[in-house]
Amino acid sequence: RLALYVYEYLLHVGAQKSAQTFLSEIRWEKNITLGEPPGFLHSWWCVFWDLYCAAPERRDTCEHSSEAKAFHDYPFCSAHLPA
Repeated sequence: RLALYVYEYLLHVGAQKSAQTFLSEIRWEKNITLGEPPGFLHSWWCVFWDLYCAAPERRDTCEHSSEAKAFHDYPFCSAHLPA
């Protein structure tokens, strides 16, 4: 499955020759249905990077969204701990 997301990413960034070479090298022979741009891999990476940058130890040096900061600041772990 990851191979399909890599292929999709290569196509969405305009690397058609690399995408075809990639499929040849992994010997993929099934039909592939692409998702909408920018694709799953790029979208996943953007969410991961935003959350990574918003971690308390990095938030002063990396740009991040207020939503990612709120994710780290939300006390969801302590809500399930016994008092």
